[in-house]
Amino acid sequence: MSKEMMAVLVFGVIAGVAIIMLVRERRGIAERKAARGGREVDVSSLIAFGSAAGQGKKTHD
Repeated sequence: MSKEMMAVLVFGVIAGVAIIMLVRERRGIAERKAARGGREVDVSSLIAFGSAAGQGKKTHD
């Protein structure tokens, strides 16, 4: 096998792994969004208010 064919094969494997990881990440994002009832949680709210922001409550009763 020539060096060029080996390079094409390696690039193809890297591209394939990248596509698989992208698909898995998108499915993970969709699952997490569904677990929150379809709501998006702002990361800055999580930093400022903690996990209560993810539950839809920014203040404790």
